[in-house]
Amino acid sequence: MRFKSVTNFRDIGGYRTRQGRTVAWRRVFRSGEFARISPEECRRLTEEIKLAAVVDLRSPFEIERQGKGLLAESGIRYHNVAFITADGDREANERRYRTLNNMGEFYVELIRYREYGQRIIEALELIAEPKNHPLVFHCAVGKDRTGILAAVLLNVLGIEDKDVIEDYSLSGPYMQELLKNLEKDAEFAEGAKGLPDFFWKASPESMELLLATFRKEYGSVVDYLKFMGCEPTLTERLERALLV
Repeated sequence: MRFKSVTNFRDIGGYRTRQGRTVAWRRVFRSGEFARISPEECRRLTEEIKLAAVVDLRSPFEIERQGKGLLAESGIRYHNVAFITADGDREANERRYRTLNNMGEFYVELIRYREYGQRIIEALELIAEPKNHPLVFHCAVGKDRTGILAAVLLNVLGIEDKDVIEDYSLSGPYMQELLKNLEKDAEFAEGAKGLPDFFWKASPESMELLLATFRKEYGSVVDYLKFMGCEPTLTERLERALLV
């Protein structure tokens, strides 16, 4: 399902687990922000998909600058679980990316912070609650913070690494389309000058590095969540809510 006014919206259903079960369709979606969603496409989400909840992973700074859009005003449950909060300093962000070789190194940096791990758990708790389904979680463009959460969720559900990596890589074409459109905006073009090319890519190597780090440093994604303080029943509740 594609939307003209929303970037990178897609269902994460259909993936097969190692045990032969399937992630249910039309229960959880991933996306970019909804600040510019049109009334017609907002209606499609509320009336056709019957979306029940939104989990916005953006920071307060981004929300203030970009807005929430019509979806947050439609009566749907709206939750802000900010995965990054110190993002208002453009120069600091640019310096950080200059020391990296791909987005995977940035993801690894993030997951090591306890606060970040706890935010992942907070988002997963919302996803595990059936009353929130259908649910969409999103950040600004639906690639990085959204990509990390999707990877953790799919891994916890028992999806093979190759499928987790493929799901992440599907954001690549959307990023090229988005970049092409945004380059027409003079303000954006100026602000994007300090960002490396890999910032706009969803390379398989980035997700491979993240998944390998979970295993190397914590044993598994499930062990990572336990280390960060999740409830012992979280994995079971996610499986019950999303697998068929």
